[in-house]
Amino acid sequence: MSLHIHKIYNPLAINKKMIKLIAEPRIVKTWKQFCKENPPYSIALDGYVTGPQRYDNKGPRLNLNHHEGVNRLSTLSTSYQAFIRIKLGLFKRFKENQEEKAFIYFNHPDQDTSLAIWLLKNHKKVNNKNINPAVLARIEKLVETENLLDITFGTYPFNPNSDMMQKTAWIFQPYTDSRISGKLNFINNKEIENIVNRILIRIDNYVNGKGKKIRLDTKYKIIYSGNNWTMIKEIGGHARAKLFWDGIKAFVSVEKRQDGKYIYTLGKTAPFIPFPIQRLHERFNKIERISKKDTDRWGGGDIIGGSPREKGSRLKPDEVIKIINNLVNQ
Repeated sequence: MSLHIHKIYNPLAINKKMIKLIAEPRIVKTWKQFCKENPPYSIALDGYVTGPQRYDNKGPRLNLNHHEGVNRLSTLSTSYQAFIRIKLGLFKRFKENQEEKAFIYFNHPDQDTSLAIWLLKNHKKVNNKNINPAVLARIEKLVETENLLDITFGTYPFNPNSDMMQKTAWIFQPYTDSRISGKLNFINNKEIENIVNRILIRIDNYVNGKGKKIRLDTKYKIIYSGNNWTMIKEIGGHARAKLFWDGIKAFVSVEKRQDGKYIYTLGKTAPFIPFPIQRLHERFNKIERISKKDTDRWGGGDIIGGSPREKGSRLKPDEVIKIINNLVNQ
């Protein structure tokens, strides 16, 4: 049934000649590699290129990101960066022969990436001076809500029972279901495109006043409680929204992959919480012998980060607990 729907209406195919999406799961490049290997008119989203936002006018090429090398709380989400740049004339430069042109590269289908894609694909609607005010208000509300959630990695203290949170949960359900199921770590480019496609359809419905709502699943399991930090397993897709209501200010989330390796996410509510995320990244990279030249490594920002996206981690939870405690208790 879903394949039949996608044949009737496939948002990824809109303006296919002018704006093309390229999903490359678990690929991470440096800005130098991106400028060398990717064609002019390329836009990298949310970690496809490591490091902060950058722009090359000669290409043109653009990196929209807020993960590495930034102050997380002071840096706009990737989708908000896209929204502002669209409003300020992005496609006056990303244009060839009077037609908008962009190759959009991404390596995962999360909320921020999917919303950025929708905004870029619907830039004419976003910039339409005659847009229905109610439609524009819904777009702006979604961008603002996602920004606050993403820069705080899902922990901003929204009321989980609020109308907007339940609408947002419904919009991005295809991604959260995939993440919690563990399938996300091994999906191919077609499967990523399928997730994004389903989210784009839901964003269209929401923008047109036809969005739905679902209750947030905030369940999680505590694996270990340390000195001002907690290791957890996320059960529900919105577990992080509950963590900080429960007084957990720093956490390590663990997920075992199908290949026996692990995915770890390290997070804390703010830079002043005494949990040394960046020092831990350095320690884990050293222990796992991951070179500084390797783009697939432990890393992230000052309040959120984690294990390598592609290779995962060989470290077992009890080993991670021991390493963290040795550093935290020094």
